[in-house]
Amino acid sequence: MRLGTRIYTTCKPLVMAIINVTSDSFYADSRTCDESAIRAAVARAVSEGADLLDIGACSTRPAVQLHDDGMASEQQEWQRLQQALQVIRDMQVDIPVSVDTFRPEVAKRALNDYGVAMINDISGGGIEMYELVASFNCAYVLTYNRSKAEHTTGDVLCDAIDYLSRKADILHRMGVSDVVIDPGFGFGQTVNESLCLLRDLHALQHIGIPILVGISRKRMAYEPYGLNPDNCLEQTLQLELQAIRRGATILRVHDVAATQQMITDYT
Repeated sequence: MRLGTRIYTTCKPLVMAIINVTSDSFYADSRTCDESAIRAAVARAVSEGADLLDIGACSTRPAVQLHDDGMASEQQEWQRLQQALQVIRDMQVDIPVSVDTFRPEVAKRALNDYGVAMINDISGGGIEMYELVASFNCAYVLTYNRSKAEHTTGDVLCDAIDYLSRKADILHRMGVSDVVIDPGFGFGQTVNESLCLLRDLHALQHIGIPILVGISRKRMAYEPYGLNPDNCLEQTLQLELQAIRRGATILRVHDVAATQQMITDYT
């Protein structure tokens, strides 16, 4: 897998650090609302061993997904994102940067102005986004977002495999060589559906594309235990370990040091 100027193998899972340039992300401790907070969050992620940074400036927490409640405008998203990307550039961070956006225009600006290595698109994308990433020859995270995708069977695993394999084929035919698939835990899925999909995650390996897993502090990690996003780190790590055992290539996380330690203990 190529990210920017680097080639990564899949022999050891990569850790993608979440940097939320928002005031309303579901996990409060991940929110960075000003330049100093962004700088501190980036410095911590790098010092703890992050392999990639994923910068998000528009919250897609469940309330937003379902009701479009309080979603940042395109202009607001870009202003926040631009500030973070400039901070990272000024810090001369030497690891690939991913931008978490579903808006083609925002992605285009990030690619054109800051040369980011990856677009992480939780919407599943469309032709406009696919053409954009193909033209910049960057990596792309293709997400199975069950709230937006077409369903063919009613079974979450079968639907995810069908959707991801079809869309990945389209991307490859358009010239996007570095595609990563994300089963979209929590995006239009019940907790039980997400847990079942994790149990059968190995089936996605048959698509033949690296797998990104975003479980960190989500409902599937805390709701079954009567916890909340603030106190479910242990449960998150347990689920992420299951994901690694079933073929996950990239873990998108809030807690870089704890995740790297879990990976070290496992490998």
